[in-house]
Amino acid sequence: MIDTHAHLNFKEFDNDQEKTIKRFFNGGGEKIINVGCDLKSSKESYELALKYDNIFAAVGVHPHEANTIDKHSLKKIEELVSHYKVIAIGEIGLDYFRNLSPREKQIEAFRFQLELAENHKLPIIIHCRDAYNDLLNILKEYKTSGWRGVIHCFNASRETAEEFLKLGFYIGFTGTITYQKSGLDEEPEIYKAVKNTPLNKILIETDCPYLAPVPKRGRRNEPLFVKYVAEKVAEIKKIGFNEVEKQTALNAVELFRI
Repeated sequence: MIDTHAHLNFKEFDNDQEKTIKRFFNGGGEKIINVGCDLKSSKESYELALKYDNIFAAVGVHPHEANTIDKHSLKKIEELVSHYKVIAIGEIGLDYFRNLSPREKQIEAFRFQLELAENHKLPIIIHCRDAYNDLLNILKEYKTSGWRGVIHCFNASRETAEEFLKLGFYIGFTGTITYQKSGLDEEPEIYKAVKNTPLNKILIETDCPYLAPVPKRGRRNEPLFVKYVAEKVAEIKKIGFNEVEKQTALNAVELFRI
């Protein structure tokens, strides 16, 4: 198993970060990608990756923190990018649900970091909430750039997923897919998205410490719980767990070149 989106440097892991990481590797985990949200957490992700052979870092500025982007912070992010343990730019994107930074500032920060990824030939990890139309329109402007990347924590329609797949993106699913109940008269939209996304374009993520999957919902999330996401993908697609585990790991290796 590869958890392609974790935040092990967050304060929720201050007391047991090392034990949490060991639990994952002792439980069959293979690799973790720890993702930055601003300059500080990007540095912390990089430093964590230096400590463990099978932990890698993504660096970038989250749309919530877009107001913090300036020439200094961009320069510092770019300095981190040169290290071999930094394998992606992220998480970057747009968030119109909370609007913690003005939309125009989010778009500006997103464009800056897309160019950074293009210049360094790195994949991108995209956060998007209630902003899929604007995000797609911006990405389509750069369609000749040959992006590699993942739409993190995807939680939209099958049709929206198809638009990203056409652009060559992978789709990342988290514990949110376990929150929907099966057996309903109307199949949940997220199930349709999982079913319609080819297995070779799916990544599994925890987004820990957030979004703990059923049966751990309500607890602090951790990388080991990515297995429950894989189990749900297998259930929805009606295929074996081992097939999901193997293919999603291959997908992560292919995308992030780890």
